[in-house]
Amino acid sequence: MNQIVKKNKINQEHLARLKKDIERHISRVLDSPTDYIYLSEKLQNEGHGYISPTTLKRVWGYISDKGEQYTPSSYTLKSLCNLIGFNDISEYCSRPANIQSREYKGEYIETLSLPVDTKITILWQPNRKVLLRYVGDESFMVIENENSRLRIGDKVQCSSLTRYAPAFFRVHRGGNKPFSYIAGSDQGIFYHLHSMKMLPDSD
Repeated sequence: MNQIVKKNKINQEHLARLKKDIERHISRVLDSPTDYIYLSEKLQNEGHGYISPTTLKRVWGYISDKGEQYTPSSYTLKSLCNLIGFNDISEYCSRPANIQSREYKGEYIETLSLPVDTKITILWQPNRKVLLRYVGDESFMVIENENSRLRIGDKVQCSSLTRYAPAFFRVHRGGNKPFSYIAGSDQGIFYHLHSMKMLPDSD
């Protein structure tokens, strides 16, 4: 399972994990041109070298002009690994995968670990509350809303949720252009996963 590719290359499983770790580290989902500019500048400003926004778009699959199975250069991989505290890609790939990160453990969850139709309440100050239903592919539907800018019927994308940290959503509303939304930017969020039989039917 923990297959390390020679010559500082990386297989697609490790690359997907690296991208998740980068997004978690910068508390930002990379899915718009400004996100890649932000990461490029962050890498350079923190002394990890320059990687162009275009290269980062290829790594994340935002563009696929080099093919679907694009493999980043060793320089790009080293810079990304340096950002999250690893010397190089070999050291990153050698660490055990965080198995607990794929299931609910109290403080942090990855949304991909949730069964479809799982419902989760998210609360943050001042007096904000939403009830979300997981529809798969890191996406939720808003089914209840109190005092937030989200609306019932919005589809929101979020790769992870951490208690007492901000939550970063990509919001799809009707046929409008998706926009980013941060919940709990000051004090973070609190979330509660519901038992399926405790919830009213919201279909």
